[in-house]
Amino acid sequence: MKDLFTKNLGLKIVSILAAFILWLVVVNVDDPVISKTYTGIAVEVLNEDVLTDQGKCYEVVGDTGVINVVVTAHRSILDGMSKDYIKATADLKLLTSLDTVPIEVRSTRFSDRIESVTTREANLKINIENLVNKEVPISVGHEGEPAEGYFLAGVENALSTVTVSGPESVVNMVDRVMATADIKGVNSDITVTEPLYAYDRDLTLIDDPRLILSRTVTEIKYIIYASKTIPITSGFSGTPAPGFGATGSVITDPSSVLIAGRGENFDDMEVIYISPDQVSVDGASSPVETTVNISDYLPTGVVFADHAFDPNVKVTVAIDENLHKTIEVPISNITVENVPEGYVVNIVDVGGIVPVEIQGIGDAYDRYSGDLAIGKIDAATLVPRGTAGIHEGAPLAVGENDGNVVFDFPAGVSLVNPVSLMVVVDHVGDTPVVVLGE
Repeated sequence: MKDLFTKNLGLKIVSILAAFILWLVVVNVDDPVISKTYTGIAVEVLNEDVLTDQGKCYEVVGDTGVINVVVTAHRSILDGMSKDYIKATADLKLLTSLDTVPIEVRSTRFSDRIESVTTREANLKINIENLVNKEVPISVGHEGEPAEGYFLAGVENALSTVTVSGPESVVNMVDRVMATADIKGVNSDITVTEPLYAYDRDLTLIDDPRLILSRTVTEIKYIIYASKTIPITSGFSGTPAPGFGATGSVITDPSSVLIAGRGENFDDMEVIYISPDQVSVDGASSPVETTVNISDYLPTGVVFADHAFDPNVKVTVAIDENLHKTIEVPISNITVENVPEGYVVNIVDVGGIVPVEIQGIGDAYDRYSGDLAIGKIDAATLVPRGTAGIHEGAPLAVGENDGNVVFDFPAGVSLVNPVSLMVVVDHVGDTPVVVLGE
């Protein structure tokens, strides 16, 4: 046994050393120490209350919030690593006067077998702002339009304002908070709950997670009315200048309007008629143009269906120089009215026809003829012939009287000269009479 351990002792020692050296070579060749870079590591900010307790907030400047980390270790260790095990933190308690925070990096796995964990980005750069809040109005919009024949008459919003909070620079950008719903094809009132979003004055959405709204949704009621188109017409009043008349043409611009509403007032409304006292042609010798606001002609529960509609309607009344003509009125078209009991009156026939000179213009004048004329004589206005007349209320004078004929002309036609006819009065009763010459 002694020879077994001592024989060729030198060679045995050399063999052991050679084996050890070979082992070291194999280990270092198969599992060397190497470095690996992990990119896109987000820096976690710690102790944010250091700023929030002071009424301030922060924003990471540039790309300093995402860093690259280099890990050095044996290959076998790195094979079991991933970026999920690498943590980068910045503690706001270590905030410097330059608004930077040191970044610390570490591995949550194999930490005792890793040679080193390092990064070139030593500091997190932040921008510090005051935390502020302000109250802003809520606007309500809509997408789409109601069903055909219906109109969005109004919107009722449960909230009028909302408080927005966040960094001063972001809050100052907020001009309004809006909620929008889709009302396409609806034909009755609807109530919906919609989210609220902040917008700047250019109506660009402010998508910043640091901006906080005191309410995130609101309840909206969209009021839907039925709609219909009705004509606009107008009358007029007054007398044009001597020798001139209204042709009968009255034009309104626009000639119709789209209205919307509900209930009896809406159902019964078929036309907007502008009152004659709103359009005067007194003394006119040329077409008259008048602007009338028709808003007051809408009853309760009725509105204009076009939000852009201008309620100031232009009314044009055509005025032109009068024409003259003589028409032949049948004597049978003229009657005596208000004849007292006990009297009989007869119009003296002058040939069956009474010539009447009229003036006018337009279609009514052109179409008017003697056959259409209806005249009346009021018995109370008869004047005995050859006298200056009798006092009002006196009994009729038996005998020959003159009676003034009053015609019922259509608009645009008038009498040029008065028409008077002889009327013979007879007494047939027991009432007192007035006899001419007595």
